[in-house]
Amino acid sequence: MKFERGIDPKKQMRIGKTVFDYLKEHPVCKPMNDPLDGRNSGIDPRDPDIKVWINPHDQFSFNSSWCSVEDLWDWMDGKGIMVKGDTEEEKKKYWDYAVAEATDEDHMIWAVRYHFKWFDKMTSDFNPHQHQGFERGQIVSPIKIKARVKNYEEDTKRQEDVIIKMLAPFVNEMASDLRQGREWQYIRKEFHDGYYGVKRTLYCLGIGYMAACNTPEEFCNLAWVNGVVEAKAYYLFLKDKEEKGEITLPDFKWLSER
Repeated sequence: MKFERGIDPKKQMRIGKTVFDYLKEHPVCKPMNDPLDGRNSGIDPRDPDIKVWINPHDQFSFNSSWCSVEDLWDWMDGKGIMVKGDTEEEKKKYWDYAVAEATDEDHMIWAVRYHFKWFDKMTSDFNPHQHQGFERGQIVSPIKIKARVKNYEEDTKRQEDVIIKMLAPFVNEMASDLRQGREWQYIRKEFHDGYYGVKRTLYCLGIGYMAACNTPEEFCNLAWVNGVVEAKAYYLFLKDKEEKGEITLPDFKWLSER
């Protein structure tokens, strides 16, 4: 992303504007604090030697640091001490993610990055739409629920197997709706209503449990696992757009490992 200021900001700034004015307008570089408050209160913002403390809103992509005026210009160019990463390549990965998140109207880029490491696990060949018979038709390959066992690891594996088979089919269904141009907020609400009943049924059958929606990060946590479903569906939609040359995605795999 190239911001308005151009190649040489110090020569092209509009009269009366400072680096801090440009920072306030920037779509990606957002401090949580007021750089000219606290110890810098009352200091001339045009002082070329000024140093300010920046605590960025995006704590994943950016560092907190004391910054010179040049450091702030660098930040708005996606480089320098504010952008995380030990190399220029790593800094670009963090910057690309920050830009994608800042311009994401559906607020799902962070969810894709956060849930990415669980995407491969949220996969199943179970098809809930494949039936046989007519008036008394039944599903071709019903899910087999194995009895609970005392061994914790085996018991968890059995529960996860059922949960994944019940929820994984929603991934492609949600992604398909996105491809058809439906708005994400309506898709999400509709499917929320749908798989709430699925999760409630699983819970009543003794499969999985209801904890906080953000922890523990376990497939057996029925209040958390739907986040994987939604994030993967949205990722598949974005991946289709990238393959068509419409967008360029951040390196989610690399980012998910940070």
